Amino acid sequence: MDAPDSAPAGPASPPFASHPARGALPGWRETGQGRPLLLLHGWSVTGEAFDGQRALALAGFRVIAPDHAGHGLSRERDGTTITALARDVAGLVAHLGLTDVVVAGWSMGAMVAWALLRDHPGLPLAAVGSIDMTPRLVTDAAWPHGLHGHYEIAHAAQMAARIRADWTRLAPSVALGMWSAGRRPEDAAMQRIAHMAGQCDAWALAALWEDMARQDFRETLRGAGLPLFHLYGEASRLYAPAVGTATLALRPGAGFSVVAGAGHSPHMEQPQAFNAALLGLIARAASGQQAVSPEAERGQQQ
Repeated sequence: MDAPDSAPAGPASPPFASHPARGALPGWRETGQGRPLLLLHGWSVTGEAFDGQRALALAGFRVIAPDHAGHGLSRERDGTTITALARDVAGLVAHLGLTDVVVAGWSMGAMVAWALLRDHPGLPLAAVGSIDMTPRLVTDAAWPHGLHGHYEIAHAAQMAARIRADWTRLAPSVALGMWSAGRRPEDAAMQRIAHMAGQCDAWALAALWEDMARQDFRETLRGAGLPLFHLYGEASRLYAPAVGTATLALRPGAGFSVVAGAGHSPHMEQPQAFNAALLGLIARAASGQQAVSPEAERGQQQ
């Protein structure tokens, strides 16, 4: 297994230009020119989490990373539902005049990407991808593939109460959950995550956590009219390998890839391996190639 390449993008990668939220638009970062690649961050961080994906500008992409309401550049924006976050992203796509857009959402950002499919069918999207996420956070007998393999609405309410009570104290344990099982991120990485968490509004985070627990995108994935792809961290602390298998089964033709040794945030933990996997999935979506089975994908990664 290759050693983790947890350093952010090198100096050759072009920097992000930041655009603060204004009017109806969320804030966003972007770099590069070419085909739009819209990267949607997860809960309690910001678009800075995709710093390692600035390198994709060198592969011919215009890399765009918006900040969701309550986060970073959009901290003061209202919008504490997945539906509202997707509406913001759709507005940004229209504002920038984007076409042929590839969307890849990580964690909560994956739900935002799926909400774009569900609520904004007219958007000029070419493919929609998810990064280490389940279409339904809450588990039951018919769907045991939610958060930690067992999660209930009551758990979400308890978590929201803890966030509102003392987000600063809770944030470090959330950060640890982003990394691979059995591994602690380097101090520099923890500081980056803490910096992002500190740019988030606790009340917005609590409301969004509860709203995530109300979502169910299984039918959206089954009926999607666009190419889909899913990318998982092999050693995720949040989602067992069975989650990826079950999510792929909802739409068997979707692309699928696993980053060996990575956790819930493979794009931060192993940016080079993640970028290579993402480029492969985008190429596969463009060609209409069928997915590789999860078992075969894991064999290729070893």
